[in-house]
Amino acid sequence: MFFTTAGRVVAWIGTVLGFLVMLTGYEIDINGTASIFADVLPIATPQKAAAQSDVFRNQGAVVLFCGLVLGILTEISQSVSGRGEG
Repeated sequence: MFFTTAGRVVAWIGTVLGFLVMLTGYEIDINGTASIFADVLPIATPQKAAAQSDVFRNQGAVVLFCGLVLGILTEISQSVSGRGEG
């Protein structure tokens, strides 16, 4: 059950971080060079802002998807282990 518990924790972290990274990408897309992340990221031109926005949205979607898949797998693992003990 250790890996099921660890998988659930990692799935939650991945899902939340993926969602936040996607939100960051949309924020950069909306605000461009005036984004709150413009001081931290190398966003000097609207083209760089659009490229950075695409990167954040794509990577956030991948992490979100992986977190959801891992969460589904841990739920399956928990239900299978509970069925075998009874």
